[in-house]
Amino acid sequence: MKERRQYYKRSLDYIPTQYRPVDLAYMAGIVDGEGCFFMCKLPKKEGDGYTTEHYRGLLKIDNTDIRLLDWIDNTFSGTSSARCRSTSSRKFEREVFTWNATGDRLLDLCEQILPYLIIKKEQCEIMIRFRKTYTAKLGSNKLSKETIEARQTCLEEIRKLNSRWHLHPLKGNPMI
Repeated sequence: MKERRQYYKRSLDYIPTQYRPVDLAYMAGIVDGEGCFFMCKLPKKEGDGYTTEHYRGLLKIDNTDIRLLDWIDNTFSGTSSARCRSTSSRKFEREVFTWNATGDRLLDLCEQILPYLIIKKEQCEIMIRFRKTYTAKLGSNKLSKETIEARQTCLEEIRKLNSRWHLHPLKGNPMI
């Protein structure tokens, strides 16, 4: 556990947790089926406190059954919310519950579920690389050129893997 603590330099509050293998295996199945490893780049805005553009990464799980999200939240913590999602025909509306993991909790969870993942193993590896670029103490947001390049590379890789369209330009299709 101590050797893993070296990566958790940003948050004084987060302490890495060693989860039970059965919980990690179940969580990996949920992530493979319902999860999304998401990254984005946000431009610097006046008064946002950042000195450069900045990047965000998260693991997001959506489901219409609150019992699943309650189990995840009780087992792994994170952030939970609810929203209503409509179909395109607007005939049916279902409440969709969302659970997110960000920051040091995301890195800790990714490192532990990685051996159990099948479908989203590569996205998880990219997210781990991405999160390990966050080594600054709280309050420091000046990013080196190398850090920005590493994060941008991770962003492009995960976008390519998450793309739903087989002809999407990020898929490297030579016909476009």
